[in-house]
Amino acid sequence: MEEKKDFWHSQLMRVIFIGLASLAMLIPLEMVRSQIRGRERSHDEAIYDITRSWGTTQTLNGPFITYKYLKEKNQSKEFETAAGTLFPDNLHYTVNTTSKELHRSIYDVQVYTADITVEGNFILEGKIVSSESTELALELLDLKGIQGNPEFTFNGKPLKIKANGNTITAEVKIPAGAAEGDSFPFCVTIKINGSDALYFKPIGNLTTVDMTSDYPDPSFSGDFLPLERDVREDGFTAKWEVSQITLASPSTDSFGVRLVKPVTQYRQTERALKYGILVIFLVFFAGFAVEMISRKSINLIQYLVIGASLVLFYALLLAFSDFLAFSLSYLIAALMTVVALGAYFIAIVKGKWAYLLTALVAIAYSVIYILLQMETFAFLAGTLLLFVILCFIMYLTRNLESRG
Repeated sequence: MEEKKDFWHSQLMRVIFIGLASLAMLIPLEMVRSQIRGRERSHDEAIYDITRSWGTTQTLNGPFITYKYLKEKNQSKEFETAAGTLFPDNLHYTVNTTSKELHRSIYDVQVYTADITVEGNFILEGKIVSSESTELALELLDLKGIQGNPEFTFNGKPLKIKANGNTITAEVKIPAGAAEGDSFPFCVTIKINGSDALYFKPIGNLTTVDMTSDYPDPSFSGDFLPLERDVREDGFTAKWEVSQITLASPSTDSFGVRLVKPVTQYRQTERALKYGILVIFLVFFAGFAVEMISRKSINLIQYLVIGASLVLFYALLLAFSDFLAFSLSYLIAALMTVVALGAYFIAIVKGKWAYLLTALVAIAYSVIYILLQMETFAFLAGTLLLFVILCFIMYLTRNLESRG
C-alpha cells in the first residue's frame, strides 16, 4: 500500500512539474512577442520615413468652384461680400495606379503612383454669373506627392495654377454673356504619389470613378463599395457611381481602396505565437502519456529542453521572415524544429514513440499554418482539432491501470 502511495505521489509531482514547466514557457514566449512588437514599431517608423517623402494616403476632393458675390445685408439695401461654392453636375475620375515596394533597411514599404484625369461640367447658378472673383479648386490631402505640374482647363482653356495649403487653385473667367443654367466643361490631369490608400469625395451630382491597378490584393473601403470589380493576380479594375441624393454629407463621405498588404509577416508571426502555449501543453502531455504507456522515462530537464525548442521555433520564424516570404520562413523554421526534436526524441525515448512524438510536432505546425490561412473558420477548425486530439489521447490511454 505504501508503495502505491509513493508511486502516485511521484506521478503527481511529475504532472505538477510538467504543468509548471509549461507555464514557465510563457516567459520566453512573451519575450518573442516583445521582439515582434519591436519589429513592428521599426517597420512603422520605416513606413513613416518613406511615406512622408514619397506621399501619404491621398484623398481627392473636387474640382469645385469657389466665388465671391455681393448680397444684401439684413434687407437694408446695404451689401456685403459673401462666399459661395459650386459643385460639379457630373464628376468623372479615370484612375490608373502602379504600385511598387520601397526599401528601408530590412523593411519593405508598399507605395503607388496614380495617373488621374478628372472631367465633368458645371451648371452655372445666378450668383456666380455676376461674381468678380471665381476660382477652380482641387483639394489633395498631401501635395508633396504631386509629380510634375497638374493641368487645369475650363471651357477648353488652360488655367494657371497655384497652391494654397492643401488646395490647388486656378482663377476662372466666366465668359461674358453667360447665364444661369449654362454648362461649362472642365478637365484636370494630375499624377500623384501615395501610400496605403486612395480615396475620393463624391461632391458631384453624379460622381463616377473608373480605376485600374496592377495591385493584386485591394481592400475596397469607405462609405460606398464599387458597383463593379474584377480582382486578378495581375491587378484589378473597379467602378463606382455615387449620386448626390445618397450622401449623408458630401463633406465627410468618401470611398476608395487600400493598396497595402492586409497582414504583415509580423502580424502573422504574432498570430502563430498565440498557439504557442497550446503546442507546448500538447507535446508535454503527449510526452507524459508516452512515459505512462511505454514506461520510458523522460527526464524533467529534458521537458524544459523540448519546451525551449518549441519556443525557439517562433524566434526562427520571426528572424527568417525579415528576409523571406512568410510561408517559406514558416517551412524552414518548422523543418529545423521538427528535425532537431526528432533527433532528440530518438535519443531519449527511442523506438516508435520517438517517431510518434516527432509526427505530433510536425502535424501541430502544419495545422497551425492552415489555421493562419483561415480567418472566418479559424476558431471552429481549431476547436474541432483539439477535440480530435483529445479523442486520440483518450484512445492511447484507455488501457492504463487505475492505481489508487
